[in-house]
This record gives sequence, C-alpha cells and structure tokens, in this order.
Amino acid sequence: MRPDARDCRRLLLIRRKALGDALVTLPAVAQLAAAFPGARVDLVIDRALCGLVADLGPRVRVVPYPHADGTPWLRWLRAQRYDLVVDWLGSPRTALWTALSGARLRVGYDLPRRRWAYNVRVPRNRQGDLALRGFAGEAFLDPLRALGLEPGPWRAAGDGGRPVAAPAAGPPPPACPVGAVTGFAAWQEAWLAESRAPRAVLVMSATWPAKAWPARHVAGLWRQLEAAGVRAVLAPGPGDEALVAALAGDLPAGAIAPPSTLGEMAALLRRCDVFVGTDNGLRHLAARLGLPTVTVFGPTDPAGWNPPGARHVSVRTGEPCSPCDLTECPVPGRPCLEGLEPGAVADAVLALVAARDRPGAVPAGGGEGPDPCAT
Repeated sequence: MRPDARDCRRLLLIRRKALGDALVTLPAVAQLAAAFPGARVDLVIDRALCGLVADLGPRVRVVPYPHADGTPWLRWLRAQRYDLVVDWLGSPRTALWTALSGARLRVGYDLPRRRWAYNVRVPRNRQGDLALRGFAGEAFLDPLRALGLEPGPWRAAGDGGRPVAAPAAGPPPPACPVGAVTGFAAWQEAWLAESRAPRAVLVMSATWPAKAWPARHVAGLWRQLEAAGVRAVLAPGPGDEALVAALAGDLPAGAIAPPSTLGEMAALLRRCDVFVGTDNGLRHLAARLGLPTVTVFGPTDPAGWNPPGARHVSVRTGEPCSPCDLTECPVPGRPCLEGLEPGAVADAVLALVAARDRPGAVPAGGGEGPDPCAT
C-alpha cells in the first residue's frame, strides 16, 4: 500500500448507475474494505439499487443517492471529511464530487475532462474506443492496484454460491427498500410448488434495441427447455412490455411471471438452477447469487462482460462486425441475434443443468457456449 494511504480512516467509494456495473464492482469494494479494516467505508449507490446492494455486498455503509430527506448533497459530502475517494463511474458529476470532497487521495480514471479531479489516475481498461482488454470486474480492481494494493482475482461469489463479504467497516447500512410489495411472492410459491424439475429463469430485457433477442427465439427456447424437462419462466422487467405482448399468444399464461421488484427477483433467483438472458444487469445478480448463467451476446463483448469460469456460458454467432457496442444495429437483418437460434442456447442450458449433478464436472467449451458459425 502507498505510504500516504496507510492512515486513511474515512473512505468514499462511488459506484452509481447501472445494476450490472454496481454488482460487478462489489468484489473490488470487498477487497478495498478488507485492506482498511479499521476505516469507515461509505459506498454511494443510486437509491433504487441501494437496498439490494446492502443485502448482497460487503459490510460497508451503503449511502443512497440522492438523500431521502433532501439534504444538499455537496454540503453533506464536504462535511464527511473523507481521506480517500475512489470514483468507479468517472462521469463529469462524480469527478466533481471527488474534487469537492476535499480528500487528499482522489482515485479515478485517466479520461479527458475528468482527470483534473484525481491525483491518482488509473488507465481505462480499453483498447482504442471499444474493445475491453479483459473482464470488466477485473478492471474494477485497477484502482486498488493504483493505491499499491495487491488484490486477489475477481470472483462473482464465494464458496457454495454465497456472496463475497468483507470484514465489518463502520455502522450497518441504513434500511433502504428495493421496491413496493406486489403479488409476486404468492405467484412464486405456487410456481415453485408445481414441480421439482430443474428451474430456469429467462430474463430477456434489453436496454439497447441492438441487444434484444427476437421474441420468436425466446418462445422457441422456452419450448425446447420444457420438452427437455426443465421448467422455464420468463421474468419480465421494466421496458419488457412489447416482448410480453409478443409472447402472450405464443406461450401459455404460466410461462410468464408477473412484474416484480429487484428484491423479489433476487428471491426467485435464489431458488432456481440456472439463469438465461441477454447481456443485462440481472445476469450479474444471478452470478452474484451463485447461479450458473447462459447469456446471448450480440453487440457487446463477452470477454469484457461475461463472468469468468465454465459456469458462465456465452452464446453468440461470431459475426465479423460483433462486438460493435452500437445501441442500434446498422446491418440489415441484425444477424448477430436474429441468426442466433434457440437450439444453441438450449444446448448450453442443458449442459449446465446436467453438470450441476456431477461434482467437478463442467460443460464443454470452458465457459464459451456453442458457436453456430463453427458448424
């Protein structure tokens, strides 16, 4: 550890925005908290996510943004007298927070119009403008290395699928709900009671149009899994209304779960056997809970966003233009996902289901699912 970091007693860790990014950062948060066992460690998370992160993350104080009582944020920030700030987001706003915190050590990414805020600058984990050099979670350990720490390798969950946890640091996190009470719990208990077959949760949310897997393929996957003896349910999230409408006439009513909160979704995932989905935040929640995952990839890079290990399988067509990181596909017919047939995804799911009953067994491919272009 750098000599000027050893006596830090108040740490601020900034990880706002997307669910997936927040969850993938938690192992780095845990290792940083463990490196400062006597310090108070505050983790800033968007209010909508803070309850879930407090439940899953290391024992740090989770600070929701914005404050529920309307306390002016910058006034509160200055009053905390932090010694060390790590900004994992690196937006213009969080760079300003870091600078105004008054901390003597300010760690952030070496980016144009942001680097001025930091006195410990971290190279961004990218090659050129697009390609990630490695898994994003491993890159979130780079700020720790910049502080002279030697973090262990990134991992999604601890032994037996339990979340990684760090020693207690500071007071317990404040209560922060993850959503209103719905009728989801009653549906879940009824669905779980129907059969003891292996259970697969399908989450096909797509914040970018280019990430969306066609509804006909989702329906085909559900039918193939059910025919193979795997109970499958599509769990929709906000923004999935068009997908649910497209599937309503093609799948039985019991194939689609009712709307849920983040907390309810976490409860369902804990009681299922495999997660299947697009490259979305809930896939990282499943990995954090210890579930094996199968992910259909189109415009995004599995090397950067698929958790490492044979329990986390990526399936893609291997189009020469993919990954492109474009939110809208400019190629007619969108071949990277339109051409990704449900059979390839079903094969990957069934391999994971079969492997769960064979200790030490892993699916063929070492974490990379079937590639239709190879046949």
